[in-house]
Amino acid sequence: MKKNSLPVNRNVFSNPTSAYNLLLGSAGVLIVLGLIMVLSASGIRSYFTSGSSFSIAGRQFMWFCIGIIPMWLAFKIPPKAWKRLIPPLLVVVFGLELAVFLPGIGVEINGNRNWLNLGLLTIQPSEIAKFAITIWAAQVLSQLEKGAINQQRAVYSLIIGFSLISAPILAGGDLGTTLILAAILMAMLFLTGMKIRHLLGIGIIGAGLLFAVLLTKQSRLARLSSFLDPFSESNYHGPGWQPAHSIMALASGGIFGVGLGGSRQKWGNLGPEAHTDFIFAVIGEEMGLFGTVLVLLAFLAFIWAGISIAIKTKDPFSRYAGAGIVAWISVQATINIASVIGMFPVVGVPLPFISYGGSALISSMLALGFLAGVARREPGAKAILDKRPPLFTFNRGIK
Repeated sequence: MKKNSLPVNRNVFSNPTSAYNLLLGSAGVLIVLGLIMVLSASGIRSYFTSGSSFSIAGRQFMWFCIGIIPMWLAFKIPPKAWKRLIPPLLVVVFGLELAVFLPGIGVEINGNRNWLNLGLLTIQPSEIAKFAITIWAAQVLSQLEKGAINQQRAVYSLIIGFSLISAPILAGGDLGTTLILAAILMAMLFLTGMKIRHLLGIGIIGAGLLFAVLLTKQSRLARLSSFLDPFSESNYHGPGWQPAHSIMALASGGIFGVGLGGSRQKWGNLGPEAHTDFIFAVIGEEMGLFGTVLVLLAFLAFIWAGISIAIKTKDPFSRYAGAGIVAWISVQATINIASVIGMFPVVGVPLPFISYGGSALISSMLALGFLAGVARREPGAKAILDKRPPLFTFNRGIK
């Protein structure tokens, strides 16, 4: 007797829209989880500073709503238009980076001068710089692929461009963002076809320069030494306090956590960064191993989707920009999580899509919109998605 069976697609990822759907789905999980956890992690600090447990989370939700506009624009703008927008975008970003040093406008927070006070809003230009420098580097690499410039010129252009954008950020004391930009640069140099030994040489020189910067501030050296043993007598009540309590938070979470809002370590032990740099620790304490694995899987899905989109596109500019965005998000997430679990010194890097911070969230949403636009314009995906009914329809009249 012949058994009836349902048709099964044995390769789900062969669908042209798989990467597009996975990208939006994984980013959606991270953003929604981020909004929930910012509310949970910031409630206590928010209450003591403003009298409301919702003020910080409310600002994050406001930034999310604002970020929808640039994300949609990045989604709709085609590659040719991006190439025209890159020069003015870089000029604006560089100008804003320099403006942080102007008295009355620039704001110093936790020893870093990387914020601009615009009255109602405070922005961090270095976060937008990540997106701007990534798409500029993609344009350089696309010119290299087309033969418009040679490899030597492309390499020199990338090094000089990244150095100019990174210099004001490093001068402001933001070592974390400088590390992210350095990682993006190394990824882009690798895509030029540079030999591994040359990449290693540049990496060693860069590491030497960063170590020299570490020597300029005692607090940075203290952070570097404390991450090796945050529980030691000399570190625990000093620079090791936050890393130590971050590990305690993760250890006390167990499999399913203590429940949303139930974190003990956010009551000052993680400092004012419970909802920013150490939000992964709060996730681990309140949602346990389940929550941390959910975050890791969402990031892995986002990275896989980004790589798939970059590989499939036939436009060189979109391909290199996609690769740069994947390098940026993956390295930043890795550094943040590694800092929280005690495997890397604390350098003040937010967790993409999740940590509190309007500039960081908008920058990540810009990257999301760009990648989604690349995936949406691919012929196979476009043919399928064009057949879907629009999300919103407006009837002009009744027949």
